[in-house]
Amino acid sequence: MPKHTIFVSIAAYRDPELLKTLKDCLDKAKYPETLRFGIAWQHSPDDAWDTLDEYKDNPNFKIDDIPYKESQGVCWARNRIQNLYAGETYYLQLDSHHRFIENWDDILIKMFKDLKKKGSKKPLLTAYLPSYDPASESRLEDVWTLEFDRFLPQGPIFIKPHNHPNWKELQEPIKARFLSGHFVFTLGKWAEEVKYDPQFYFHGEESSLAARSFTYGYDLYHPHRPVIWHEYTRAGKTKQWDDDPTWPQRDSLSYSRFRKLFDMDEVPCSPCARKQLKGFDFGTERTKEDYEKYAGLRFRTRQVHRHTYEYKSLPLPEQTVQEFEESFLSKQKVCIDVYKGALPEKDYEALIIALLDENGNDLFRQDADKNEINNLFNSDPNDHFIHIWREYEDNKKPHSWRVWPYSTSKQWCDRLEEVIKYE
Repeated sequence: MPKHTIFVSIAAYRDPELLKTLKDCLDKAKYPETLRFGIAWQHSPDDAWDTLDEYKDNPNFKIDDIPYKESQGVCWARNRIQNLYAGETYYLQLDSHHRFIENWDDILIKMFKDLKKKGSKKPLLTAYLPSYDPASESRLEDVWTLEFDRFLPQGPIFIKPHNHPNWKELQEPIKARFLSGHFVFTLGKWAEEVKYDPQFYFHGEESSLAARSFTYGYDLYHPHRPVIWHEYTRAGKTKQWDDDPTWPQRDSLSYSRFRKLFDMDEVPCSPCARKQLKGFDFGTERTKEDYEKYAGLRFRTRQVHRHTYEYKSLPLPEQTVQEFEESFLSKQKVCIDVYKGALPEKDYEALIIALLDENGNDLFRQDADKNEINNLFNSDPNDHFIHIWREYEDNKKPHSWRVWPYSTSKQWCDRLEEVIKYE
C-alpha cells in the first residue's frame, strides 16, 4: 500500500451530484484506500436524495453536518473543512459536482513529483476544469487556463477560463497566474498555511488565494491534460444565495475584506485595521509585490500588464523599467443593466450609451446600433434585463451611466440614468 494519503475537501450545498461525485472519485482512484474525505454537508431535510448514510460510519470520512439555513457561504464552508485536515500528505479541494479520469490520483501525484524534481519546492496544481454534462455524461476534452478578465468595481479580479490552443502538444504542467476554488491539488499543509477567510463570500476567493498561496511559497501550475471534470451550469439547482436573504451583506463585507487585504482603498490599510486580517493575510516567503510582478497585476491601481491582458503565457517578457511601466493598462470594464420594461418600444434604431464622471461629463461613449440592440433583447428571452458591456482604457472609474434611446416611431425617448454602485 502507498505511504501517501490524500485529504479530499468537498463543500456541498444541496447538490444532487454529491453522491455521484463521491462514487466516481473512489471508483476511478488507483488507491482509493488512501483517500480521506472532509465534507461540509450543507443540506435540507426537504431534499430526500441528499443523504450520506452509506459514508457516516466510514472512518475515512469526516462529515461536517450543517443544516442549510446555517450556511454562511462557500469560503466559510471551506474554512471548516480545513479544520478537519489531519496531516495527510496531499490536499485536494473540489466542489461537489465532478467526474474523474481512471487513476486520477496517481496522475496528479506524478505531475506534482515531476514539478518538484524540476525545482519547485511547493507545487500547486489548479485550473478551471473542463466541463461535463450530468445528463449525458459527455465531457469536453480540453485544457483550460485561468485568465484575467477585469477588476470588479468592488475590488476583486474576475477570472475566466481560456482554452489552451495547443494543449495536446504540452509535455508538462504550465505556469498559472490564478487559482481555482473548485480544483486545488498540493501539499497537505496548504490547509494549515493558507487558511480560508470565512468572511469572504464568493467573488475574491480565487484571486486572493492565488496571491496568498504564492506568498507562502507555493508555485501555481495548470495540469497539461484533462484529469477531472467540473459541472458549471448547475441549471435549476439551489445555490446558497438562493436560500440566504442576508447574502448581500455578506457580499459587501467580503468586498471590504478584499480591498483591505490588497490596500485598494484610498489610503493603505492601517496597522490596526490590518490586524483584523490576522491568520488570513499574506505569507512571508514572498511579498504581495512579488506576486504582482509575477502575474502582471497592480491591485492598488487596478492595472494589468498587457501580456497578462492578452492571455500570453508566463513568464512576463524581459523589459526595461520604462517598458515594464508602459505595459500596464488601466482597463475599465462595466456592465450596464437596464430593465427591459424601461425600453418598451419595438423599433429602436440606436441607443446612446455613455459612462459619465461625477460632473455628468462623458468618460466614454459607444452607442449601440440596431444589430447590437437586437442581440441585447434576444440573447435571453427569460431575462428581464438587458446587459450592455462597455470597455475602455482610463484610470478613472465611471460615476454613472446614461442610455438614451432613439426610436423610429417616437424618435428621442426618455433618457435613463443611474449611479453605479461600487459597494
